[in-house]
Parts: sequence; C-alpha cells; structure tokens
Amino acid sequence: MSNKKLATLQEAIRRQYEVDEISDYWIRPLVACRSGSAVGRISEEDTVLFCCRRGEREIQLMESFVDEQFSIFPVTRFRSLRFVPLVEYHERFSRIKSIIEPVRPSVTLGRVLSDRGFKQLLTTETEKESHVTFFFNGRRSRLFPGQVAEIIPSWQDFSSHPEMKSAQVGTSLAKAMDRYDFILVNFPAGDVIGHLPDMQLKITAAAEIDKALGRLYKQAMALGRTLIVTADHGLMEKARNEDGSSSVSHTSSPVPFIVVNRQLNKESVIANEGSLADVAPTVLSLMGVARPEEMTGSCLLKDIPTSSGVVLVILDGWGEGERDPRVNPLEAADTPNLDFLKDSFPHTTLSASGEAVGLPKGRSGNSETGHLTIGAGTVIEQDEMRLTKEMRDGLENNEVLKDAVKNTGCKSSVHVIGVLSEASSHGNIKELLSVCQAACSNGAKNILIHLILDGRSSPPRSATELLRKYREDLGRYEVVTAVGRGFALDRSKDYTQKTKLVYDSLVYGRGDCYSGLENGESI
Repeated sequence: MSNKKLATLQEAIRRQYEVDEISDYWIRPLVACRSGSAVGRISEEDTVLFCCRRGEREIQLMESFVDEQFSIFPVTRFRSLRFVPLVEYHERFSRIKSIIEPVRPSVTLGRVLSDRGFKQLLTTETEKESHVTFFFNGRRSRLFPGQVAEIIPSWQDFSSHPEMKSAQVGTSLAKAMDRYDFILVNFPAGDVIGHLPDMQLKITAAAEIDKALGRLYKQAMALGRTLIVTADHGLMEKARNEDGSSSVSHTSSPVPFIVVNRQLNKESVIANEGSLADVAPTVLSLMGVARPEEMTGSCLLKDIPTSSGVVLVILDGWGEGERDPRVNPLEAADTPNLDFLKDSFPHTTLSASGEAVGLPKGRSGNSETGHLTIGAGTVIEQDEMRLTKEMRDGLENNEVLKDAVKNTGCKSSVHVIGVLSEASSHGNIKELLSVCQAACSNGAKNILIHLILDGRSSPPRSATELLRKYREDLGRYEVVTAVGRGFALDRSKDYTQKTKLVYDSLVYGRGDCYSGLENGESI
C-alpha cells in the first residue's frame, strides 16, 4: 500500500473484501499510519480497557499482556501498563479487577455429582472446551473431583470440514460411556457452521451430528443409560432472513429437550414448557439425587425411570424453527436418528434466550449463557444485564474504571478494545462507546479505539456500513486499529498464527496501513 496515498479504514476493509474475498471475521490487522508510520500503539504508562464480555475468546489476547511468564511468542514486558477487562475472563486473572465483577453460582450440577462420588466425563472439540468445563462448572477453571475432560482438536478450516469432528466425538464417547456415571457432550458444528452463510454446509453439519447421535443412542440403550438431547441456543434453524439474505446470527428460538429411556415412550408425561434452568434438576432426579435449594429449576418429567447413568447431549446452536426446508437447514438435512427420538420418546422445548437465561428481554441466547444456566440449574444474571444496569446508572461512576483512568498520565493514552457489532454476545459498539464516554468523563484526554470486526453475529461484510452509521460517535476519538474477530478472539490456542498478529498490531504497529484520523474527523 503506497505511503503517498493511504486508504481510509473503510477503503482498507473494502479492499480486503475485493482482493481476498473474505468477510469481516478474517480481516487481517489494519493500523492507522501518518507519514508511513503507525500511530496509537499501546505503550508504557497507558491504560487498556478490554471491552469484550464473554470470556473464552478473550483469554489468549489478555494473557499476552498480563501473564508475566508468557513465552509463546515475543512480547514487551510492560512495567506500568494498566490492563482492565470489562468482565473477568478466567479465574487465573482474578487478581486483576474487572469493570463488572463476576458472578459464580455456589452450587452446580458438576459439584453436586462430584460431592456424591459420581464419575463424570466432559467432552467436546476445542471450539467448545471452555463451555463444557469453565462455564458448565459455574465459571470455574478447575474440574471437580471425579470429573475428566476429553477435548478433541477441531479442524482449523471449518468451511472445508462442515462435519467438524462430530464422528470422532461420537465414537470416542460411545467407547467410554460404560466408565462414567454422567457424561456431558457438546457437538460444536451446529454453532460454528451455523455462523457461515452457506446453506449446504449447514445441512452437511446437521446430518453428520445426527449420525453421531445415532451411535450414542444405541450405546446408551445397551448400557441402560438415559440419554438427554437438548441445545444451548438457537442458530442453525434459521439460514434465511425474510428478505432472502443469509442469517448467520444467534436466534431467540426455543431448543429441543428429549428424554430417552427404555422405560419411557411418546406418551410419558413431560412438562409443556420450561427453560435451560430445568435441565440440571431433571438430571439429578434421573440419578436419584435431591435437588439443592440453590437450584430453582424443576424436574421436567412426571415419572422418573430407573437409570444406570445419564448422557447429556448439547447440540450447540440447534434451535426449533420453521418446518420449511428452504429456510431451515435442520429440516432440509437428513436426520433420521433425531426424528426417531422425537417420535418415540417424550420431548418438549425449552426457553434458551432472554430473561430465561439472565439476558435482557428478547436477547438471543449464546453458548456461554446456555452452559452456565444448564450447569447452575437456575437463572444467573448475565454480565450483559449487569453492564446494562451499570450504563444506565452511570458507567462513569464505576470505581474500577475511574481508578484505571485516573492513574493514566497526562501524556499517556487510554486504549479501548471492543467489537464493531450491534448483535455480538462478545460485546457491541454501544458498550464500547459508553466506556469511551465514561473514560472521557473521568479526565482521559487521548482515547484510542481498537476495533474488532464481527462477521458472525453481524452480516459477514457489515463493517463498512457500521463505520458509516457510527462515524459521528467514533469520530470523537481516534480509531487506530481494526482486525477480524477470527484473529483477535481466537479460542483454538493458535497463538502464533492469530493472537500474535493482533498483539503485534496493537503494540508494534504491524499490519496494513490506512490513513490515521484526527479527533473530530469523520470516517
């Protein structure tokens, strides 16, 4: 890119669309430059406010800044950099105060079963490792006694492998089923492939998951186990919007809940309505364990069959949608095993979004809230809800934020990292702007914005339009980097190929240049 005529951020993003034929998700680092040199780098004495709010996708980038023993790739050992996350991303960062303090349920399904000596297997692919462990266990990184986690590495190129490792997960679990009393398994393909616009990829993913489900059913019945099939949120059931465009965002659809046991049949009584908070109490009833009072959910079955153990299957991102195969990949896919289970055993649908999982009314569910609610057996007020209240009451009064900004020197900068999206469960542009305004209200003079482009919860190529929509708000500050979510929020532990690229752009200014913007200039 010529130093004589640097592109604006919008032009730089549009160029990647045209040249590389990619979405926002895979935009490589773009850095603001003046006279050919990068500006707005994170430096000693600065403050970084990391405005994402889930956890499992934020760990790698935060780790590279705050872990004094970090050695996966070369980093600068800052002595006086203040790094403040919006929420706590992992227990190992608990010494660093977050703007919104974490909520951990004191009682979870995993802990109750552990206390009673049951052997538990938690299994999935790397894409959902934190969900079957950290979130399922109530935001705790350590497994409870008796728990074993078996994580199968995911493919890196999802579009070339829409089936992901569904077959391997199913085969591995079927072989191990007789060694555990309780098994939690997550099939990630529904969520991962559901975020891609290609309808056929979604159909393929659903069919492969169904084949694995068939193997689990046969083994569970052979061992006298109860098989529960449900999901954590909706997504895959809607591939088309009303205007015909691709739908790649989470939905507020209910999710299936099927209880499979040889003593049950289609006529067995199951609740007509419920939520994900009812899953843990139902599992405990099937295992002959009394529901602790901290679990406010209810058992969904009227009559409890005998069982030698429970296998809880999470079809990630698998909601209940229209029966139209033109818009619903789950209807278009060949799923004989799931169809058989629904036709033969008691099933219902569960609420997995909004207030039912501790989110604002109408908000789509996500994997974090889903697994947290399933594990807790009660509704946990989510970080988004608590942040919304904090913003309403005045985020500028937040003591952690005030302290971080107050201690930033007059010649130093406040760096705000956040998601350019209106729909992502990892954060949104309004939250980022609220943090910027709160920092400004507390005396920050030089506020620099580092944008993480979405491309999953938002349309694949919506960044340029969002920049245009929020140009007045963003123009009050200085946007100095932009990078796709696939790099900035990687959770596959690909530090050297993904996390390093983002770190190097933030600290060393490495990336494709675009013309830097002065405060007040439009984008």
